[in-house]
Amino acid sequence: MAHGDPLPRRVARTVVRAFSSTKQPRELAEILTAVQAPVTTGRRIAVTSVRGGAGKTAVAALVGSVFAARRAEPVLAVDAEPEFGSLPWRLGIESAMTLPGAAPALMTASGQNLTSLEQLLPRTTGGLWVVPGGSGQRPQLVRDLTRALSRLFAVSVLDCTTGMAAPANNAVLADAHAVIVVVPATPDGVRTTADALARLAPGALQHVVIALNSLHPHGRDALRNAPARAAFERLGLPVVSLPHDRHVASGAPINPGRIAEPTLTEASRLAAWVLHRARQW
Repeated sequence: MAHGDPLPRRVARTVVRAFSSTKQPRELAEILTAVQAPVTTGRRIAVTSVRGGAGKTAVAALVGSVFAARRAEPVLAVDAEPEFGSLPWRLGIESAMTLPGAAPALMTASGQNLTSLEQLLPRTTGGLWVVPGGSGQRPQLVRDLTRALSRLFAVSVLDCTTGMAAPANNAVLADAHAVIVVVPATPDGVRTTADALARLAPGALQHVVIALNSLHPHGRDALRNAPARAAFERLGLPVVSLPHDRHVASGAPINPGRIAEPTLTEASRLAAWVLHRARQW
């Protein structure tokens, strides 16, 4: 590895290496191309789960990092938790900023250019811009700010609170172009999530993608993969299975260079699927 290269380039090369070492180079090259698909306006992608402990923040961090590594345009990650979420921490960002405190300056800067944001928003070493959380009882603030910033960012990934029908999620999910629902890869996780989604109006599922997330090394042992996928495919939902990754599961800041290649492959597949759904608007 050429140590003189910028870190974003090294991260992108890590993703490419994950694909080039697989047995299906044509399929995975198509996935990388799909991650880079052009968008006419900024696409907003929400990440949520029906139940807690599904790993949604880690999935949001992975998907945001894949987009940042593969796309030429800037990509935004937003902590949309009402209280302070852990997305900035998982991305290696430590900041005392709060969303309400930063919002006025960010709204003003959103009408200008990226240069005006450089002193306002932190960025990861991989080039992903990060908006802090802590919106409290003002979920519309996340929606309004992210909508305004969309003119400067090709893709925005929002780490939302748990619950498709949670009041704190209503404004953000209604405004998102696509939604990733993270499901723990266990029989009960599949059952409760599929039941909850089946109770939603069909129109609410048009832009949903399922991330079946293996949280533990042997977490899938009791899960039969085909019936699990069928439970969601009956609802017309695409399913991407994320393998257990020891580094991601550690709860520490995620280092792209330490993510296993199968995880990068499937995270890229998930990014491709959700962007495809988002571009259908």
